[in-house]
Amino acid sequence: MEWQLAHPLHDVDDIVEMADSVFGSEADGILTRDRNVFRYRVTMAATEQLFNKGREFLAVCRSWVPAGEYDGEEAYKAKLLGYCWFDRGGYATYSNEEISNAKFHHVDLSLPAKTRVRLINEMIDQHILWAHSWGIPVICSTSIRAEHNGFMRIHEKRGFTVNGSYAWIRTEKAMELLNGRK
Repeated sequence: MEWQLAHPLHDVDDIVEMADSVFGSEADGILTRDRNVFRYRVTMAATEQLFNKGREFLAVCRSWVPAGEYDGEEAYKAKLLGYCWFDRGGYATYSNEEISNAKFHHVDLSLPAKTRVRLINEMIDQHILWAHSWGIPVICSTSIRAEHNGFMRIHEKRGFTVNGSYAWIRTEKAMELLNGRK
């Protein structure tokens, strides 16, 4: 398994496919989904981070699999296992402290539970490190999924304060906890 920043030419279609086919139904009846709108936004974020790493963070985790298991022409293909997307510039109405919000933590739900938990923890690590690198004092992670208890429990174990489907933590505290885990 290997993490890297999402590339606008190589990763967008797989991100859009995973988001829409696996998680898109969570918004049905509330939002009208449009793959082209999502593709545009993912492409713009991936392109922007080529030039400005501090605005948004969009990373993919891939694993090489035999092409026979994954639709491809090569002997091996890099299968998308998950991706994470964070931004900055969020603010609570009662504070001037900047918040980095997690837009997505998506993993391939066909993976074993241990692998999914590992990937989510690696995404949280990346969020903490990215927010710390850019001086963002607060990290927030949310979920719109009907079943979000396990996701929130992972955050709680990492020291986040969890209220319903919201988890947040001061970046400084998250860094201390992260350094204590190693």
